[in-house]
Amino acid sequence: MSNLINNIKFEINQDIATITFDLKDEKINKLSFEILKEFDEKLDLVQNDHTIKALLIDSAKKDIFIAGADIKQIEQLKNSEEVYDALMEVHKIFNKLENLSIPTIAYINGACMGGGLELALACKYRVVSTNEKTKLAFPEIKLGIFPGFAGTFRTPKLIGLVNALDLILTGKAIDAKKAYKINLADAIFDNAQKEFMLLDFIQKAINKTLGSRKSFYLLNYPPLNEIVFAKTLRDLENKISPEFKAPFIALNVIKNTINKELDIALKIEAQEFSNLAVTKESKNLIKLFFLFEKLNKNYEKTLNPISNAAILGNGVMGKGIIWLFSKYLKDVRIKLRDISQAHGIIKDVSKIYEYLVKSRKMTKNQMDFKLNTISYTDKFDGFKNIQLVIEAIIEDEETKKQTYKQLEVVLNDTAIIATNTSSISIEKLGINLKNKENFLGVHFFNPVNLMPLVEVIPSKYTSKETINKVFELLISCGKTPILVKDCAGFIVNRILLPYLNEAAFILSEGSKIEHIDHLIKEFGMPMGPFKLADTVGIDVGYKVATILYEEYGYRMPVAPIIEKMYDAKYLGKKGETGGFYQYDGKDDYVNEHVISMLSNNDKIFQDEEIVQRCLYIMINEASRCLEENIVTEASIIDFAMITGTGFPAYKGGLLSYANEVGLKNILESLRKFERDYGSRFAPSNLLIKLVKEHEDFETGEVLWKC
Repeated sequence: MSNLINNIKFEINQDIATITFDLKDEKINKLSFEILKEFDEKLDLVQNDHTIKALLIDSAKKDIFIAGADIKQIEQLKNSEEVYDALMEVHKIFNKLENLSIPTIAYINGACMGGGLELALACKYRVVSTNEKTKLAFPEIKLGIFPGFAGTFRTPKLIGLVNALDLILTGKAIDAKKAYKINLADAIFDNAQKEFMLLDFIQKAINKTLGSRKSFYLLNYPPLNEIVFAKTLRDLENKISPEFKAPFIALNVIKNTINKELDIALKIEAQEFSNLAVTKESKNLIKLFFLFEKLNKNYEKTLNPISNAAILGNGVMGKGIIWLFSKYLKDVRIKLRDISQAHGIIKDVSKIYEYLVKSRKMTKNQMDFKLNTISYTDKFDGFKNIQLVIEAIIEDEETKKQTYKQLEVVLNDTAIIATNTSSISIEKLGINLKNKENFLGVHFFNPVNLMPLVEVIPSKYTSKETINKVFELLISCGKTPILVKDCAGFIVNRILLPYLNEAAFILSEGSKIEHIDHLIKEFGMPMGPFKLADTVGIDVGYKVATILYEEYGYRMPVAPIIEKMYDAKYLGKKGETGGFYQYDGKDDYVNEHVISMLSNNDKIFQDEEIVQRCLYIMINEASRCLEENIVTEASIIDFAMITGTGFPAYKGGLLSYANEVGLKNILESLRKFERDYGSRFAPSNLLIKLVKEHEDFETGEVLWKC
């Protein structure tokens, strides 16, 4: 017997065996190799006791069944052969479970993810609770792999090919009702009914009186499955870069195993999983996963966390922040310029909630309750007990300063004032404040309901208590904050704006809007620089670019075409005249009015140069952020660019990508671009030093931390 007997409890009651996962000193259950070995030993007890009539698999953890495999152990495996051997050992255990002659039931009351779901699939039955925390998913694709414990084989047989592809290739989570609807679960009830409902289900399973559920799916078989596979492949090719291999290989595995014998299918799945698990894409995504976990624990709990907030500003960002805080806080106060604005704001906030209701992530009653937390005023009434104010008004320094002056009159001395500025120095904005220790930048990204990243920027006066309270709030609201030293543009905009500008410079010299966008999208960005500029708004981009030019001078000149478009009111998607593109419903096409503003743009560029100019100028600016200790970890810049701009996660982030390309190659290209296009490409001192010392952004930390 294993010494780890405290992790899994085993008991027999009325001829029903129960295996209960309860990992010692852990908040969650996860499947390490040691835990699986202990589970195997418990299965032997069941297999050898012929008085046992049924096996129940349960969890003692609150809101958790099994959160998945132990990713750290997978990461530590040295090569594909080690991964393959480990998988085949797991298959022996799960096959033993599947082949037990008695009914086997997994009771799922909480998160059931990845390997945990694959364990449940090896049971004859799955029972789920209506607990809102009950979520079932195969998130492996987000780690650059796919379900490797026979999930690609068992899932299509149980729920059909179409549903299986949807779960496995997207990594999305479904709730208990959806799981029951698609046949992933055999029964569903409230956890409060567990004592008698679960026992009743088990007895029916023993007595073979359970009603049969669907077990034949026509689309699983030729020739119809060939149509499904072909359509799914087209969808992947339209949405995902071919460099991100996991979904394409997962699709092939399912295609090549769906109607094979189990032992053949398991070997195919294990071989392909093993090859993927040791790729740089998977290693990058696993590293990102652990960083995400670390950042979401980066605060200390307080006795009096922020429970109410006020928001000033009702543009797109303001409305997003109103929605966020109404979802998570008890009271949200809106300061309006005119009370007549209230109806439009509530209507727009409701639209975000309506999507959650439509996608069954929230009920209509819950939505109404959340909306009722919002109150509004056109003065500063009701601000005396407000704990946090977020200012999201026009990006103008003097207007913001005047607003803070008004706020300090009506707020108590402990209230926190935070600005959502995207580029103005926090030090400058807070210069006249009385309570400087309570002031900081809290920069959200648009759309607030989808973007997890928040930059938190203290001034030299901001107290640690203020920073911690804000981190605690943001993490409780499902955001991932990073701490950024004060500078114009902070991290994301400081690095991103030179990229957008460079694309505009290239356009001014040659090439075409749609071609540059295509190349950058092909690289792996979610959209090209011109589509992004239109989405952000040319006016917003121009104002931020102007602020950065004032601060950084020759490094960040504003591309002339951007200024021309701003002056001519071609402001992007939100304007009737469009921006780089014109928009007609779902259709868009290049704006010929913008093309007519260009002159002498007949130079021909190699595709490689276009991509390098856009990306290397970002890498150069990112190295300056490290050099100035705006952040001190290269991984934080990687995380920020992935979660704030959509830089392809499977490439590891901007600086991980730079390491892969080679800093010497990047330095040589920057020097060439500096000769050809000017001083905005002048390499940073840190980049030069890293190359000289034969270091990179992973190994050369001492060169910017000294």
